[in-house]
Amino acid sequence: MLAFLTQFAAAPKASIVFLYHDSTDQPAPSQYSDLLELLGDIRMLHLSTTQKDELRAALRKDLATGDEKEIWRHRALRKNLIHSLGRIV
Repeated sequence: MLAFLTQFAAAPKASIVFLYHDSTDQPAPSQYSDLLELLGDIRMLHLSTTQKDELRAALRKDLATGDEKEIWRHRALRKNLIHSLGRIV
């Protein structure tokens, strides 16, 4: 998560809209065929194929410093940031 948050050290000021909320009742996927499954439902983001590929690359980088459970725990924050900032984080 620390690596994820350091991306915003020099980011412009922005208002974060909290549209996504984590459900603690929903377990993290134990198996997945696509890294995007670690974020749960991303339909409201309306990502292009290129943006989805960019997000997969960011998730791969996060897996190098963390694990799947950490990505799952912070999925709502990441989706809210992508939605609010208009860029992949």
